[in-house]
Amino acid sequence: MKRKFRIDFNKANDHSIDYLLGILEDARFTTIQRLENLPAEELHWQFKEGWNTIGVLLSHIIAIENYFRIHYIERRDLTKQETEKWLPGLEIGKYIPQLINDKPVETYITELAESRQLFLKALDNLSFEEFSKRIDDYDADTGCNLAWVLYHFAEDEVHHRGQISILRKLYKEQ
Repeated sequence: MKRKFRIDFNKANDHSIDYLLGILEDARFTTIQRLENLPAEELHWQFKEGWNTIGVLLSHIIAIENYFRIHYIERRDLTKQETEKWLPGLEIGKYIPQLINDKPVETYITELAESRQLFLKALDNLSFEEFSKRIDDYDADTGCNLAWVLYHFAEDEVHHRGQISILRKLYKEQ
């Protein structure tokens, strides 16, 4: 698949939603691009005890996407089963040891695709009013809106992709 250098409009109910969807699409494409030819050893390599691995960061990106879909788009709390499944990837920290596993990179790529498909499906009928409506979260005075939440979601993935790039360089130097 080739990276697109244009954002397509007229897919969503509003051009501002189209714009954000284009950003999300490019962020995910370039994340997956960074994973090409990634051996399992490098995927699960830990620079120092307590540090994230590339696999841990991918688990986090997947968990965040599912959490944001459920909490901000579907507007519901995680079920007990969802909490058990996504909490380690959401919080990382003390869960790092259990997140380091033997999964191959293809499994993470599949999980990234699955979480994105669910995310985009949830956004399908989003209106501009829902996109821009105040949500009482993040800031007690101003709240936020779904547009900002989704921007923050894209920003988070790009941030962690930078960490993945650094871990790949550290791995090659060792």
